[in-house]
Amino acid sequence: MISFGSKPPQDTAGGVKISGEPMLVKLFSTVVQQRGSADPNELAARLAALILGYAVKEGVSDVHFDPSDRTVNLRFRVDGQLKDMLTYPKREFPITARIRVMADFPPQATTTYTPEDGRFQVSVDGHLVQFRLSSFPTIFGEKLVLRVLDMGQNTLNLNALGFTPDMLNRVRALAYAPSGMFIVGGLTGCGKTTTLCSILNARRNEDINIMTLEDPVEYVLPRVCHSQINVKTGFTFAEGLRTILRQDPNIVMLGEVRDNETAEISFRAAMTGHLLFSTVHASSTTSVIHRLLGMGIEPYMIASSLLGVLAQRLVRKICPDCAQPIAPDINILHSLIKRNDPNYMKAIVDIVNRPGACFVKGRGCPACRNTGFRGRTGIFELLIPNDAMRSFIVGKNGADIAELRQIALQSGLRTLLMDGVEKCHAGITTVEEIAKVVDETF
Repeated sequence: MISFGSKPPQDTAGGVKISGEPMLVKLFSTVVQQRGSADPNELAARLAALILGYAVKEGVSDVHFDPSDRTVNLRFRVDGQLKDMLTYPKREFPITARIRVMADFPPQATTTYTPEDGRFQVSVDGHLVQFRLSSFPTIFGEKLVLRVLDMGQNTLNLNALGFTPDMLNRVRALAYAPSGMFIVGGLTGCGKTTTLCSILNARRNEDINIMTLEDPVEYVLPRVCHSQINVKTGFTFAEGLRTILRQDPNIVMLGEVRDNETAEISFRAAMTGHLLFSTVHASSTTSVIHRLLGMGIEPYMIASSLLGVLAQRLVRKICPDCAQPIAPDINILHSLIKRNDPNYMKAIVDIVNRPGACFVKGRGCPACRNTGFRGRTGIFELLIPNDAMRSFIVGKNGADIAELRQIALQSGLRTLLMDGVEKCHAGITTVEEIAKVVDETF
């Protein structure tokens, strides 16, 4: 497991100093010392394979290569947190140049000031892992960031995302609807695409035609036609969607609804018998509806075609190896609730006081890299419009987000905060962790 000390260890590999996380430094040094007659390119290939394989085995979501004047700082994002892993001299070890080759990038000399995007896959422990690569020019050279998409870790399994049994059943029902629009809302990096691709993964078979428009394409699924938006060539979400609707689709996934034209085409397609999934950057389910209205979508189109809205966040899970009982901090929960709503506060307190509570906190151990957390899960809020909400959306006050939120709560909406507190009650995460990701301002 990865461990982080206050003073990164140093080693001398082939006369060159490297420093960082102990195990990775040791492995790196071993490869360098055993290089024999290997030329720099072959050595870089071995080191790149080492770093990528190590990242996959440690459950890393992103790998950063940050250049400075003479060195490269390697960082891993684990459970949402960036950590320094290795510092090595960039002249002696051209690892980033090797990764460019793996992504089929053109020679670096011709693209010094041009950001690029690519992807490649490698086999780790017998299963394929996809890497999405982004390059960015800096004054000290090229910064590379790789998104790790490990298809061998139940990444695209609806059962593994953190839904309660009741919510999972309702999400599955929406996923198998004959037509309509289902939207996942949330902030950047909260797992929206993973949720939608998990739905596609459950639906894909020989009987239906599934097509996507994404920017960028993350997961590549069998029996799904993925397409990449290219604004420079005029292939936008709106233009791509027009073409897809002439391709006899059963299900269409749009990476994001971000403008009026795309939104209007989407809802018209939903009204005429297609099933569409998409995302919207918004903080809650009712905020998604508010954004759609703000894009100029006719209220009647939203009311008649919107199947449901799912809002989500990612929270770290308590390490099971070092979990210990702790009383929840009610003051933190009070501070999260921005509205003066006694009934809502009572609902939260009732969850906290329910019998069978298992409030715990990780004290830190080698298994969790002394963080107290290991892995992440989702917290969710699912809104399925009922007659009262649809009537309100169509009515003259349809853009009043506060009133729409109140109607949703009165109709039984289980909020992100409620689901988060439920997971605290079950010993999955902590109140402090929920406070980091939930904002009850709507």
